[in-house]
Amino acid sequence: MKTSQQWALSLSVLTTLTLSSGAMAQQNSGMNTGGTTASTGSMVGRESKADFDRMNKKGAADVSGIRPTSAKLSDADSKLMMEVAKGGMMQLAVSKIAAEKATNPEVRELARAEVEEQTGLAAKLKEIAAAKGVTLPAAPDSEAQAMIAQMEGTAAGAQFDMAYVRESGVNGHQKLDKVMDMVRSQASDASLKNLEMAAHPLVKNHLKVSQDIMSKMGSGSSSNR
Repeated sequence: MKTSQQWALSLSVLTTLTLSSGAMAQQNSGMNTGGTTASTGSMVGRESKADFDRMNKKGAADVSGIRPTSAKLSDADSKLMMEVAKGGMMQLAVSKIAAEKATNPEVRELARAEVEEQTGLAAKLKEIAAAKGVTLPAAPDSEAQAMIAQMEGTAAGAQFDMAYVRESGVNGHQKLDKVMDMVRSQASDASLKNLEMAAHPLVKNHLKVSQDIMSKMGSGSSSNR
């Protein structure tokens, strides 16, 4: 049988092992938590990536949920719809290039989100056009083609990233913002009005995020990796 001293020694060893195991588990947990925080704490402009992704998912769901009517468009509404389609086509084509070539992680995230946004918007525009017997442009116009050629001809790197954010992220969204304002104030068709209400908030969000990214790139705080 163990003496009282032997029992005390055994209990002491057991306690030490238990505390050591707990400390290691806590350390590992802290490392995992730190990794998760670093991942979810990444930024796109001045928004957390989680908030940015959440906004994009909501915008996509809102656009997808639109149910177009078969009511014919007026000439004025048809022109507005064409403007939305043309602007979206350029944004989509240029952003596909940037999603592949961008070296700045925030620029890649912006381009990826823009591809998803404009793909969903283009699909809904086609659905509305089919319901109303309207034919949308089949290819980008000359302005968009020139921009596409410029982006394709720019080597990957900081110059490309800045050009994309400036021309597509800021200038492109400013144009879309104005078109959406016109749809809101001038359109009479319910489908177009619903499209503006669903898509416009994300256009404004991407414009602000683009301005923030450009500001950070100009100050050197958004680094290429």
